[in-house]
Amino acid sequence: MTGDPAAPTLATFAAMGVRNFDAFGSFESLVHQATVQNTDAENDGGCPGQCTGQRPALDTYLAKHYAPQDACHCWGGTAETLENSLADFALAQWGTRLGANVNSLKDRGGWWKNTFDPAVGYQRARKADGTWQPGFTPSTDVGFAQGSSATYTWMVPQDVSRLASLMNGAAVQRLDAFFHDENGNWAVKGGSALRYDPTNEPGLHTPWLYNGLGSAWKTQATTREIVDTVYGVGPAGLPGNDDLGTLSAWYVFAAIGLFPQTPGRAELLVGSPLFPKVDVRRSNGVHLTVEAPATSDANQYVQSLSLDGRDRAESWLPESFITRGGRIVVQMGAAPTNWGTAPIDY
Repeated sequence: MTGDPAAPTLATFAAMGVRNFDAFGSFESLVHQATVQNTDAENDGGCPGQCTGQRPALDTYLAKHYAPQDACHCWGGTAETLENSLADFALAQWGTRLGANVNSLKDRGGWWKNTFDPAVGYQRARKADGTWQPGFTPSTDVGFAQGSSATYTWMVPQDVSRLASLMNGAAVQRLDAFFHDENGNWAVKGGSALRYDPTNEPGLHTPWLYNGLGSAWKTQATTREIVDTVYGVGPAGLPGNDDLGTLSAWYVFAAIGLFPQTPGRAELLVGSPLFPKVDVRRSNGVHLTVEAPATSDANQYVQSLSLDGRDRAESWLPESFITRGGRIVVQMGAAPTNWGTAPIDY
């Protein structure tokens, strides 16, 4: 929603094997943008929705290691911190592939921790003097952009294991509460600042986080619930503003049963394939096949998976699958299993 979205976008393109653009020139430009404050960085024009300055108040961000809510010139300081951390992580991944020195960017990829308040267990707006914004509740949007702390706290796909450790082992239970109401019923259609919002970008990756927490079957159940109840046909088939195809793309990934794991990389998380067979033929000649012959409304859960004829216990696919091609066969069933239950150290 804010941050530097070109960085994770192009870094992911590069990781997935896209070659028809100036990778070195783009990388150098984005690193310059991330390290040298531009002339509009202190400009509040267009805020809060379309702030003029890319990497706003960059010098302050680099000095504090977070974007202060009261000195950011951005839509929300905490949202800016989270998205910049993700962008810098992606740039570091890209730079490593290009042979660049990315040590500082790697470090900056972890600055999301500087706006995580362990006292409340959530991401929280922080002032320039280091104190926390008063009046916190998980539903607050102070410090965030079209979203709440309850949603943005999960925006750390680059370091799920560290985020889980800060939640003191309760990450799975907290995700459960994010997707269900107080009575245990599904709550994935939006409308509550404390629950999953399928209509906007900040939390769209969260159903897939279960894979990194050793509960892959919960990703399968949650994505199927969203596919079945949130999306439909006709003019109202999308749950919200498609934003350049974002919501449509989410559906396509969920229907295939795969989802990008981390911006700047090309591993794919495995969900619950909706079709018996999907063939993807990339323009560079790479051929991907996903087969799930027994999938149905009842058979939503992965029982086992093979990649190019070899059994695979992990709930994710290696980068080679999307860069060189391959075939996965997913055996589906009606009951959850312990397939893919080992936590992933991203």
